[in-house]
Amino acid sequence: MRRDLDLLRDLLLGLERAQRSPPEPIFVTLGDVARMFGRLPSEIEAHLDLLVRLDFIEGPGAYKDGLWLFRKLTKRGCWLVDNIRDARRWGEIKGTYAWVTNR
Repeated sequence: MRRDLDLLRDLLLGLERAQRSPPEPIFVTLGDVARMFGRLPSEIEAHLDLLVRLDFIEGPGAYKDGLWLFRKLTKRGCWLVDNIRDARRWGEIKGTYAWVTNR
């Protein structure tokens, strides 16, 4: 599956709004999120798993069919969200990423 950078950004911004302090597990219903973004639940799950592997969020991850457990953004994830929140800045970052990956 191809990485969708806009979906990764949307997921990070949404998870930032959903996280609690102190951190506690939050059930993410993959089907609901998929409908919100016009995607398949498997795409949402794969992108959430990628965010964990890249150390932007803490899982623990897949829980039961259709559910995914999210705990919090990592320090690295908080830094990224701070840098991608602004749409103009996000466009610059995404453009740079595309240039680097297409070389």
